[in-house]
Amino acid sequence: MSRIGLVLLIAVFLAVPIIAAQLKVDVALINVVATVTDETGHYVSDLTENDLIVEEDGKRQTISHFSQSNDLPVSMGVVLDTSGSMERKIGTATTAVERFIRTVHRDDDIFLMTFSNRPDLAQDFTDDREKLARALRRVTVGGGTALYDALELSLRKIKKGIQDKKAILLLTDGEDTTSETTFEEAQTAVRESELLVYCLGISPSGGTLTERSPLPNPGGPNGRRGPTTGGGIGFPFPIPFPIPGGGGPRIPGRWPAFPAPQSPRRGGTGVQVGQDTVDMTVLNAFADASGGKAWLLSGSWTENRGSEIQRVLDEIAAELRNQYSIGYYPPHDLKDGKWHRIEIRAKDRRYHVRARKEYFGK
Repeated sequence: MSRIGLVLLIAVFLAVPIIAAQLKVDVALINVVATVTDETGHYVSDLTENDLIVEEDGKRQTISHFSQSNDLPVSMGVVLDTSGSMERKIGTATTAVERFIRTVHRDDDIFLMTFSNRPDLAQDFTDDREKLARALRRVTVGGGTALYDALELSLRKIKKGIQDKKAILLLTDGEDTTSETTFEEAQTAVRESELLVYCLGISPSGGTLTERSPLPNPGGPNGRRGPTTGGGIGFPFPIPFPIPGGGGPRIPGRWPAFPAPQSPRRGGTGVQVGQDTVDMTVLNAFADASGGKAWLLSGSWTENRGSEIQRVLDEIAAELRNQYSIGYYPPHDLKDGKWHRIEIRAKDRRYHVRARKEYFGK
C-alpha cells in the first residue's frame, strides 16, 4: 500500500467515530414517563420493554432505554392558588400539601410558588421540608387569579431542578382573571415542557370528587371561559394539539392542522375577583398534554378535614413511584422544527398507558 493510500485509510478510520458522534448528537434520545394501570385502576409494576409498543407519527420505534422509576427522586414545583376565593380553604390546603411534601422521596427537590394577582416564589428549590413547611404557614390570601402566568413561570422554573424527573402540582379553585399569559401560551408551554402536570381543581359547594370530569361551561360575560367550541360548551378531552393564538396563522411544518379551540384572551376571562368557580376543561387540558392527571374536589372538602385532597395527594405521591421511563432514538434529526406524535400502548389490552402525546423538535 502506498503512503498516500495509508494516510487516506487512517483518515477514514479517524472520521468514522466523529461522524457517529455527530449522528448521536443530531438524533438524541426521546424520553417519556409512562404510567400503566389495569382495569381496576391499580398500578402495573412488573412490565418489561417487550410488554409495550411505542410509535412515533404512526411508525413503531425500538425501545432503547427502559426502567422503572419507583425509587427515583423528583424535582417538583408546588403551585398554590392564594386568591381571595381560597380564604376558607387555604388552611386545609396548606396542611394537606405539608403532609404531601413529607410523604414523597426524601431527596425530592421542591419549590413552592403561590399566585393571586401575580405569581410569587415563596420558597426556592430545597429538600429541607421544614423550610417548605414554614413557607406554607406564611401564605396569605387575597386578590385575583393569575393561573396562566403562574403555570408558565413554574414551567420555566422547574427546568432548573437538579433531578431528571420533573413534575408540577397545581392547586386552584378559580378561573384565570389577571394573567398576561393566554391559555394558548400556557398550553404550548406545557406541551413543550415534556414534564408531568398534576392539577387539583376545587369546585364550588355542592360539587363531587371526580377524576378528569369537567364542570358545565356556560361561558362568562365575554363568552370565553376556557378552551371551548360553539356556545361555550367544553369540547371533549383529551384535546388534540390546540393551536397557539386561537386559530391564527399556522406555521408550516410546526403546528398540526387541528381545529383551534376558542379560549380566554389576554387579561383573563371576565370572572369576578373572589368568585368561587373552577373550569376543569382548562385543568384537564394541561394535565392531558403532559401525561399527568386532573381531579375535581368537591365544594364540601373542608368539612371532612381535608380527607379528599389528602387522598388525591397520596395518589400523586404513589403514582410518581410507580412509573416507567421509556427512551427511543427517533429516525430523524431531533432539531427538525416539527411536532411529532407519540403513542405508547400495552400489548395486553387490559392495561391503560398514560404518557405525553407529543414533542417538538427544537
